[in-house]
Amino acid sequence: ELATWRRRVNFSLALLANMTRTERGAIELCGFSMPEEAVPSSSLPQIQELDDEGNDIAEEKTPEKLPSKPTMALLSANFLFKGHTLEKADLKENEAENEGDENVFEDELTIDQIAATSDDPFQHFAAVLMNATQVEQGRRFVMKIHQKNNKTKGTSILERILPELRSSNPVRRRGIAGTMKNCCFEKDAAWWLIHEVDILPKILYPLAGPEELDIDEKRGMDPDLWLEGPDKIRESDQVTRLLLVEAILLLCATGRRSREQIRIQRTYVILKTMDLSEESEEISERINECVQYLRRDEEGTEDGSSDQFVADAVGMGGNHLLALPSPSASEQIGGKKNEDYDDVD
Repeated sequence: ELATWRRRVNFSLALLANMTRTERGAIELCGFSMPEEAVPSSSLPQIQELDDEGNDIAEEKTPEKLPSKPTMALLSANFLFKGHTLEKADLKENEAENEGDENVFEDELTIDQIAATSDDPFQHFAAVLMNATQVEQGRRFVMKIHQKNNKTKGTSILERILPELRSSNPVRRRGIAGTMKNCCFEKDAAWWLIHEVDILPKILYPLAGPEELDIDEKRGMDPDLWLEGPDKIRESDQVTRLLLVEAILLLCATGRRSREQIRIQRTYVILKTMDLSEESEEISERINECVQYLRRDEEGTEDGSSDQFVADAVGMGGNHLLALPSPSASEQIGGKKNEDYDDVD
C-alpha cells in the first residue's frame, strides 16, 4: 500500500509539474493569488436538507469542506519532510530488485530515471514551485514571510527550501535552482535576497569545485566554498548549473549596490574557476555575461575602481580581513599589496 501511495503521489505531482510548465499553466495554478486550497470550498456543492414537506432548510448553510485539502502549504511541508523519502540503502535495494541487478544503484541513474522512480514521492514539487514562480503571484507565495509570534524571526518558503540545493536528488536540486532564478526576477526583492536570505553563498556552493584557490582568492569568500578542498564536487546537472548562473546574472542586473555585494563575496573567482572546466557553451556564455557586469567599472568611477573596491572590502589593500585564512607573514610585511587578484586587466 505504501509503495502504491508513493507511485500515485509521484505521478500526480509529475502531472502537475507538466501542466504548469507554461505561463498560462502557472497562472491557472496561481490565479490572481496563490490558492490556499487546491479545491476552493466555494466550488463544492451545497448539501441540501429537506423537511417533511420538502422545503429546503439548509439555505444558509456553508458549503461542506473536503476532509483533507491538498493545500500548497501542505505540499510544501511534505516536500521538506524527509520521512517520505527512502533511505539510500533502501533505494539501492529497490532499484536492484526492479532491474534484477544488484549493481544498479542511485549514483548510476540518470536524472530522468530518478524522476520516474517513486522513492522520493514529492520530488516533483520542486518543479511545481519553479513553474509557479514564473508569475508574480507564485513568487509572492514563496517569498512571503511567515511569522508564528513576535519573539521569533519569520521565515519564507524560499528560505526553507534553499537547503535542497544540496540534496542528493538532482530532480529536487534542479527545481529549487529554477525557483531561485525566478525569484531573482523581482528587482525590488534584491536587497532582501542578498542581505536577509544570504542567497549568494547558496547559489555559489553548487558551482564551486575541487580546484585549489590561493589565499587572496579566498579572502571575503564564504568558507563553505573552499573548506572541502579537493573533495568538493561541482553540480553535475547541466541544467541546474545554467539556472544558478542565470540567477547570478539576474542579480547583477538589479543595480550597482547588488553588484558591489556580489563582487565582495568573490563571485567572480568561483565563476572564473568554474568556466575553466565547463563543457557547455551556453553556460560559458552566461558566465561571460556575469563577468562583464562584475569586471567592468561602474559608470562615473575611475578605471580599476571595481577591483580596488573589492581589494579594500576584503582586506587585500589594508589591515582588515573579512574571512579566513589569515595573511601569511610575507604579506603582513608588505607582500602582494594592492595587486590585481586575478592578473586580468
